Amino acid sequence: MDGGASATDESGSASHSPTAAPAPRRGRPVSVGLAERRREELTRAAYEVFVEYPYDDAPVSEIARRAGVGQGTLYRYVDGKRELLDLVVDWCVDRLMEAIDPEMVLAAAEADDPSALQVVVDDIGRRLFDLIDAEPGLLRILTVQGGAVDRELRYRITGIYNTVDSLIVRVLTTATENGWMNLDNQRAELIARILPSLGLPGLVLALTPSEDQMGKRAEYVGAASQIARHGLLGAGRDDG
Repeated sequence: MDGGASATDESGSASHSPTAAPAPRRGRPVSVGLAERRREELTRAAYEVFVEYPYDDAPVSEIARRAGVGQGTLYRYVDGKRELLDLVVDWCVDRLMEAIDPEMVLAAAEADDPSALQVVVDDIGRRLFDLIDAEPGLLRILTVQGGAVDRELRYRITGIYNTVDSLIVRVLTTATENGWMNLDNQRAELIARILPSLGLPGLVLALTPSEDQMGKRAEYVGAASQIARHGLLGAGRDDG
């Protein structure tokens, strides 16, 4: 009897001990980086949907479905469709800047060998073709969708073009300082506006399957490069 009472007392004491381990919580543990991963998945899904649908007609439910989440879960990570478009535009701009690689362009412009810049420009042409191959909808996002939603987004898209213009002006200014050409600020700014237009026919080529061939791409990049070097930029050389 005493032994049984003692056992009972010990058991009761153990069950009420403040040092006893807490009972495990129910539910799934919080995953580290889950929010960031979910936003990346939603951004990719939104990119696909915005390429297929005009912004106003793009169903949020379809974005959620492609991301593999419920529509209610979607709103836990983003405010709505407008924020998703911002995320998509940011993603497209990042891809574009990776292809252009401004730091590499500026480093080539500052090199002692003028041919280094030519090599970089040719590489940019190839990388842009590769980008359009991998993400053909990127142009639609940065032109049609980005410019049609509201003024704020149009300003952002315009800012991208201004960034490219500024990069080209810096390259031309550095080339002038190196003695490769002789351009005043006004002419450098004008040429900076014209040079990107040389890429438009190449983009059309990439988006026209019946005309797009690797040989034609190389031919086009070479021709555009020659026009830039000996035409637009050649006019700025000081031959005297």
